[in-house]
Amino acid sequence: MKIEFQRILSKYKWPLLILFLTWGAYFTVLWPRIIQMRPDGLYLGHPNVWSDWALHIGIASIFAYKSPQFWFAYHPIYAGGKFTYGFLTDAISGILMRFGVSLSPAFIIPSIIFTLGLLLGMYVLLCIVLKSKWSPILAISLFFLSSGMGFINFLGPIKDYSRVDSIQWYTGNYIVGMLIPQRGFLLGMAISVWVVVGILYIFFKKEDNTNSKIILAVCGVFAGILPITQIHCFIALVIITGLLCLSFIKKWKIFLWYVIPAGVVSIFLYLTFIYGGVQNQNQFFVWFPGWTIKGGFWNWAKTWLYLWGAMIPMAILGFFIYWKKMSLQIKTFFLSFFVIFAFSNLFLIQPIPWDNSKLFLWVYFGFSALATLFFVWLWSQKIIGKIITVVLIFFLTATGFLTLINLQRTDQNSYLETNTDDIKLGELIRKKTDPLAIFLTSTDHNSFIMMWAVRPILMGYTAWVENYGFPYQQRWEDINAMYAGGINAKNLFKKYNISYVVVGQNEINNFHANENYFNQSFSVAFQNKDFTVYDVRGIIK
Repeated sequence: MKIEFQRILSKYKWPLLILFLTWGAYFTVLWPRIIQMRPDGLYLGHPNVWSDWALHIGIASIFAYKSPQFWFAYHPIYAGGKFTYGFLTDAISGILMRFGVSLSPAFIIPSIIFTLGLLLGMYVLLCIVLKSKWSPILAISLFFLSSGMGFINFLGPIKDYSRVDSIQWYTGNYIVGMLIPQRGFLLGMAISVWVVVGILYIFFKKEDNTNSKIILAVCGVFAGILPITQIHCFIALVIITGLLCLSFIKKWKIFLWYVIPAGVVSIFLYLTFIYGGVQNQNQFFVWFPGWTIKGGFWNWAKTWLYLWGAMIPMAILGFFIYWKKMSLQIKTFFLSFFVIFAFSNLFLIQPIPWDNSKLFLWVYFGFSALATLFFVWLWSQKIIGKIITVVLIFFLTATGFLTLINLQRTDQNSYLETNTDDIKLGELIRKKTDPLAIFLTSTDHNSFIMMWAVRPILMGYTAWVENYGFPYQQRWEDINAMYAGGINAKNLFKKYNISYVVVGQNEINNFHANENYFNQSFSVAFQNKDFTVYDVRGIIK
């Protein structure tokens, strides 16, 4: 075993060293700059992180500060709703916080570990399917430097080069759109990649011994936990490994060691944490041909050419150029990404179309490997082939290169999430109130009650509420009525079991909160310069 390990390390040490000194170093430098606690408050280093991590901090805080009996008592942004969000990554950070690690390192340390694990897993997987030790470096770089023709805006005012709001494509770069802000996606993809590595390893090993069964069973368990990690990674992995298992049909008995654990664990977790939580079922898995792109096939094709440059035609060319050299299993592996692409262009997975991009970016990963095969072939076509290769790679990566330079500029992209005074107020409320006391607040994404008080709020950011399958229109109307005050407000306090009402500038601006009514009718429970929290428990008793 030691001799085998030394042989492998000697063979792959240089490409691995380059991978970790480039992409590994990039992420290791970036992560500590993404989240920083400063004297005046918590700052996050990118708009996408500022918008998404408020919820992640709120979820992590549940695991950090609440008794386990209350961990899944409610949805963080919808009081009374089932906690269906993929929580595993945030639970890891929360448990670190529970053991004394402060917020920033509790988020940074797992992120670095998961990123390095993903890098290694991607490299190993691509070594298997590309049958090369150097080509995976190019494929990984193509993937991370996605995507499209947005670099043409370099000299203009647009700085989010891969964003196209008109079709709800809020970023085409995997790192900016998923890896950094979508915390569950990082761990979900790392797990998924290693599961595929395990399955391919067992097949090409051609031995059905006890160790093979153990490896497959472990892969099955890890695949099974994806519903509570990142559901889109679970969908992608089901398609990829499902097709792979069909291609291994002659070895179907051994692969039951993967299929059965994956099925049992995923079904159990689905039934426990997800089933019954989505109230608007008709908005999920909807027939949605063309995704958000309208205007017929040619407009659809033109739009994808802008979003991904020449990636799709190059992936197709790479697939067919190497078709005869591929085994059935490698063909099936690459074919699965075309299946995911077709599926994502035909069905809307969640109410917000943007979330389909979590599947499209899996496609981009597979297509990056196929494009690499095309570039390897093209590079061998004398000097003209080498020139064309360089030009095409430039067009594929220029947008991503500019985007990732901008991502590192946290000095220009740093946003205050919560100021110190509001953090302290939230912490005081957490110590002085019942763990399940419901708070009426504005529907802000970064509610200090959700993040720092760690208490259920009647309703948070409405786009998220809809995307998680909860009805929001009636609650929105009722929130307006409650802030207006009067007899109707008191009846609604009883209906929703409201214990405390928060009044700050957003409550005044967004819901016209009647401060006179609350001052005259209720006592002040907590207060700072930004917020007044009224105690309305007397009404519901």
